[in-house]
Amino acid sequence: MRFKAVAAAAVLAAGVAGIVQAADVSEQGAKDLLGNLTYFLPDDIAGSGGISVKPVSAHYEVTYDLKKLFDKLNVTGFDISGLKPLALLATPLDSGLWNIEGNNAFDVTARSKPGSGPDTEFRYALASSNFKGVFDPALHYLRSMDMKGSGITFATKTTDNGVQKNDATIDSIGYTLSSSDSGEPGRLDIKMSGGLQSLYDKISSDSTALGEIKVAAIDFNASATKLPLKAVNSLLHFVSEHKDQKTLSDTDSLALKALLMDAMPIVGSFDESVAIKDIAVTTPLGDGGLQKLGYFFKVAGPTNAMNADFGMSAEKLTLASGLMPEDYVAFIPDAADIQLQVPNLNFSALMDVLQQTDFKVPDNNTAMDVKLQQAMFPDGTMTINFPKISAVSGLYDVEASGSMRGSLNEKDRVSMKMTVLARDLDKTIAAVQEAAKTKTDLAQLSFGLMMAKGFAKTDADGRSRWEIDLSDDGGVKVNGQVIK
Repeated sequence: MRFKAVAAAAVLAAGVAGIVQAADVSEQGAKDLLGNLTYFLPDDIAGSGGISVKPVSAHYEVTYDLKKLFDKLNVTGFDISGLKPLALLATPLDSGLWNIEGNNAFDVTARSKPGSGPDTEFRYALASSNFKGVFDPALHYLRSMDMKGSGITFATKTTDNGVQKNDATIDSIGYTLSSSDSGEPGRLDIKMSGGLQSLYDKISSDSTALGEIKVAAIDFNASATKLPLKAVNSLLHFVSEHKDQKTLSDTDSLALKALLMDAMPIVGSFDESVAIKDIAVTTPLGDGGLQKLGYFFKVAGPTNAMNADFGMSAEKLTLASGLMPEDYVAFIPDAADIQLQVPNLNFSALMDVLQQTDFKVPDNNTAMDVKLQQAMFPDGTMTINFPKISAVSGLYDVEASGSMRGSLNEKDRVSMKMTVLARDLDKTIAAVQEAAKTKTDLAQLSFGLMMAKGFAKTDADGRSRWEIDLSDDGGVKVNGQVIK
């Protein structure tokens, strides 16, 4: 069931995604295209009629009958209405590629069947969408796509000792995909970008509003190199053909291993970033907001020493006193940033483990986890670097960087080296002491800051500096001074 759902979704995504002279259109061409679109689907879904192709003038009309597809997926517990066929036009090109375009809208509702739990209703609607792209039948993948949609609605309603509702709308969405050959057969370099405008989400119980969320815009960018798309599709096709087999023959085990090794490494590099603008949250306890929230993730480097980088940033966070005591509001950072890195990840060693694995009689999960851990971290330790951790407000300006190393088998054995810098420390201490007059729990923080000031060194720019060295035996040094 799970594989069927994934495979059907993959084919549907490929279907709904430069001008070259078109190739001839024929009945045989329609059969060939249908075979390509159902290449890695299980036979029962491929033959269900859920996907059909027919020649129309200079194009092929591809139809996805959602009702037939959902019937084959054996979705239980829900009655689904509004499932209408989605259509697109495919134009074969002399280059062997296909131009694909279409316009669709849908409004689908699913309701729980009587006796299957609380009364639940889901609705997903798209007022309009249009897309165009170029499909590569050799890779079973869209080489490019440009998609736009508007009028998106998500709604859920659950009746169980009251009515709980979640109603969300999005004004518009957009998505662009482009790709190029990576220089290795069957692999592509891809770039993706997209976003949405004006997200609104209202959560309520009976007639009472529990909260509202508004987001002005969400934008994302991503890129990847050397994606083994052809190998992955071959692997999906293998899984489809052998989904009912409990054990693999020697020949099939070797074939599976060959397919897995052909797909490795799964990516040469990967980079993504997300930017969210003007978040506003309304609750019965008070309102809050965030002007900007950012996120990034990146994996790059040679296969035997890749670095994984992660980061998050936020600007202009506001919280009402109902959500936070008023004395603490002034300490909310105007801007915060955290970046971390896991260096020297040895994915080549992981490939070696897979190469040595007997897929006919695989190790149990625990044994496999141990092998993978030993391959990735042969010395039994993991290092995490912190290129930057910072927080700035009108009362403080703090920045830290460094690294931490820990044993994977002895959780208490951790060593760390960090550099901490603080600007206007006296101003921060004075603000904490003033707040401690009404919030006695801040008195300990005030005392701790005074102690820290005593250990600090002063840089040429006036910032206080602490060089912190924590050894894995529990010893601590601050600016070279042993702390007992």
